[in-house]
Amino acid sequence: MSTRKISPISLKNLTQSNKEVNQLTRESIETALLFLLERKEMKHISVSELVRKAGVSRNAFYRNYKSKEEILELYYERTSQSVKEKWNALQKKVQQDGVQQSFSDFLHHQMEKTDYNKAISNVSQWIKEKTKRG
Repeated sequence: MSTRKISPISLKNLTQSNKEVNQLTRESIETALLFLLERKEMKHISVSELVRKAGVSRNAFYRNYKSKEEILELYYERTSQSVKEKWNALQKKVQQDGVQQSFSDFLHHQMEKTDYNKAISNVSQWIKEKTKRG
């Protein structure tokens, strides 16, 4: 039986395809969790329910995350980083244009852009519970 070789281009394409599939899987899981958080608290959401809603396998879930809490931790980190980058860009604009805006005004503006919903409430509750324990 002969050994089959994969060309460097095919290997590169396969690697890219795998990255894209993993990203879609993570997005599906994250979206499903946020959807479920609109209906119930985190402690009442099972991994089975989450993967069923996301349309992925339990193996796919555990290949990407250690727990459902990790999803929120990563989402929180990403969101925090995004707000920080927006704040820094705003500060640069303030320095250049002389526009005045306080941090609380900035946060209020960001909150106005986001519809308050049950998912945000449940995430806030989860953060409070986590910080009480930790």
